[in-house]
Amino acid sequence: MTEPDSFTITPLGGAQEVGRSCYHVALGDRAFLVDCGLRQSTPVTFPDFHAITGPIDAVFLTHAHIDHIGGLALLEREGYLADDAPIICTQPTATLANTLLSDSLEIYSSDCARAGRTQRFDEQDLEAVLKRFDTRKYGTGVFHSVQYQFGSAGHLLGSAWLALEHDRRRVVFSGDLGGRSGHLREIDTPPSADVLFLESTYGDRDTHPSFSGAQTTLWEEICAAVKRDLPVLLPTFAVGRAQELLQLFTQRIRSQQASPEILEKMEIVYDGMIEDSMQIYHAFVRNEWLADNVVTYKTDHNDSKPFLPEQAWTPSQVAERERLIADAADGETVPVIVAPSGMFTGGWSPWYLWQLTEHCETARVFITGFQAAYTPGRALLEAEEESVEVEITGLMEPEQADDLMSEGYGIHRKSISVPRNWVGRIDGFSAHASRQGLLHFAREVDPANIHLIHGEPETIKAFRNYLQENTSAMVSAATKGVSVPIDWATAKSGLPSDANGATEATDQASTDAAEEHIDPEALSQFAGESDAFTDEQEARIRALVREELARLALGNGE
Repeated sequence: MTEPDSFTITPLGGAQEVGRSCYHVALGDRAFLVDCGLRQSTPVTFPDFHAITGPIDAVFLTHAHIDHIGGLALLEREGYLADDAPIICTQPTATLANTLLSDSLEIYSSDCARAGRTQRFDEQDLEAVLKRFDTRKYGTGVFHSVQYQFGSAGHLLGSAWLALEHDRRRVVFSGDLGGRSGHLREIDTPPSADVLFLESTYGDRDTHPSFSGAQTTLWEEICAAVKRDLPVLLPTFAVGRAQELLQLFTQRIRSQQASPEILEKMEIVYDGMIEDSMQIYHAFVRNEWLADNVVTYKTDHNDSKPFLPEQAWTPSQVAERERLIADAADGETVPVIVAPSGMFTGGWSPWYLWQLTEHCETARVFITGFQAAYTPGRALLEAEEESVEVEITGLMEPEQADDLMSEGYGIHRKSISVPRNWVGRIDGFSAHASRQGLLHFAREVDPANIHLIHGEPETIKAFRNYLQENTSAMVSAATKGVSVPIDWATAKSGLPSDANGATEATDQASTDAAEEHIDPEALSQFAGESDAFTDEQEARIRALVREELARLALGNGE
């Protein structure tokens, strides 16, 4: 019989690194990408597109973070996409991508102008690629005879794991897995598959600190600061984490988990891109995208903005921000400021930090997210002296900036000294699963092969050893630019389900050999009288066939 087309997957980025996730999927004469991100380094690093030898027929996106979508405009500019190639993703991912890609382009343009580098794509390229977005709900679809499936990944609004299936061979891409949010849906159960590409960001961390405990600790620290009239700054990611924090405030304030005196003094401010992302989150308060508790809260309280406390507001001009800091310095109000970026690498959080050091005797800064190496946030956390000098880049009105951008806000650079005792770290808010969560996902997929992606090399090494001890899969670290062919020789059993859920062998010779040694009654107890298997039955059959094929291989001296 004719050998069916087999998947060949080549990481173009995102292998043994955190950033620029991008995987080239070749299937006969068709080619797809799964994600197309960038790494926000200096300079920005894009995927290695030179490995692409023909037009890309479609791009599948797992979620809207820039390390998974930031290379799309360059992909468009350099002509890699077929004329009719869609970008397939969930509805929230497409909406968030519009905001995040526009913001990323502004940062990229200003960085190129400042460093004297040639800009590789522009607004026109971004507009062109945004027209390609083709949105889907969680569930299955078919494109160019390839069946795909999106399921909730619990990491970000609209985030998804992705399964691709063709000729009864199936590959699962985890995307970024979460399952720790107070507002997102839980991770949907993935289908079993031959091969899994699994993220490993926290693969060396057995568990995260308690999420509910982190919420309580942060709220208590904020209330203690407000009671002492100390302004609070929360640097945060504008999409996802900001909503998590503001939702926390809403819940605690409504349930009056602070004294009236503290609540009366507390002034909650959110700034920057959080305003745009907040509107998107409120537009998708539906059960298909968010946790039931958020949707129920919206209905029960007739609140169209369940992520925002009633007293929260956002400034629109620098003068308003300066007034806020001046009032805080005079003790007239006690602001709790939620502002991007989460690592003090841009946005309004560096400006607020600078102003607090200029005008306030003391303040509190609570860091709730990951701080990459060489960022101001990492320097603040690792400081050993009483104060730490950090170089900040803050936004300003153009006429107030030292270094003028072409339009919009300018950039103000300054070295500031931050007292170490201002800074506290609250762990437990991570949007990435720990290795226990990753292991659970891997066991549900039950693959023959696991390729680890999206993690630092040492983390991947530790996680690889852990998975080898706790699963029956062959585990390896995916390598950028190295193709992974996925055919019968590497597939788990040849028994993935077809579109109707039924299973059958695709390599008759191997299956016939296996059936000689498999008890028919053992198979019949799985299938019963039905022509289709449940996921559990399929997984058990896969395991049985795989064990038998391995035994046969050993018997032949292979």
